[in-house]
Amino acid sequence: MNLRRCSVAIVVTLLSALSSATPALAGSPTECTQRGPGGYCVEWGTDDQSGTPGGNGGGNGPPPICYWQNVPMIDDPTIYADYGLPYPPDGAVIQWQTWLCSDGRVTDNWRWLFTVPPVDLAWSVRVRVSGQLGEPVIEASPPVGTPSIIGVPVFVAVSNWTGVVTESGCGGGLCVTVTATPTLSFSPGESGSNSVACNGSGTKFNRSQPLPSQVSQPGACVYTYKLRTSAAGRPAEWPGAVTVVWSISWTATSGDSGTLPSITRTSALPRGVQEVQTVVVGGNTP
Repeated sequence: MNLRRCSVAIVVTLLSALSSATPALAGSPTECTQRGPGGYCVEWGTDDQSGTPGGNGGGNGPPPICYWQNVPMIDDPTIYADYGLPYPPDGAVIQWQTWLCSDGRVTDNWRWLFTVPPVDLAWSVRVRVSGQLGEPVIEASPPVGTPSIIGVPVFVAVSNWTGVVTESGCGGGLCVTVTATPTLSFSPGESGSNSVACNGSGTKFNRSQPLPSQVSQPGACVYTYKLRTSAAGRPAEWPGAVTVVWSISWTATSGDSGTLPSITRTSALPRGVQEVQTVVVGGNTP
């Protein structure tokens, strides 16, 4: 090999590439600030930002962009001795990378890192996504804590609705993007009732629109109670609940993709239900 010996940074832990890399030489990477679509770093903070080769005006211009570039597997055992690299453990799958700069200079800088299985990287990103997803904050009509009336529709919405959430993570020479897609449901809790599948963040009651048209909208997050509470054998409140389920999918820059277990958040929505009595004077009794 026509390569001069130099000190090389080796990534020897599975997920160390998720945040930063160890410096190899003066002017070599210290912290990744932008990653490219191939999963490698395309812009790093460096130890020396001045006088870099290829800068305009003899070093007065902006420094070149340098990055670790994935390269095919190197089948040359002498590279370990030439660069003082430890051998990877038996059976380990590794990714080779070389240090390139946009000004075309030859840095002669190499490293290997363990290849992270895409699904393992996706799991680590899922953990971060899960930490962002809180319990649904309920906005209802009648308001939470106010009894409903038999035959009068109850509207439910979620005020802290996130919509689709995406998060990415990189390591082992690739990047993974995790997508969390939410669906909302409302369980009234009334005996014999079914869960209501709601569109989007739910349905807010609009006083300026006719009630029947709001209730009849496909996917409306609405339920009309039929049984009052606090009657014989019934609870003081029906144990309603609002649930958001995020389905989790992932894609990797390696071309792999898949799904992971969903994430569920639920908030209680107990509801007392009253019956309004009316008296009809005159007329015929049916």
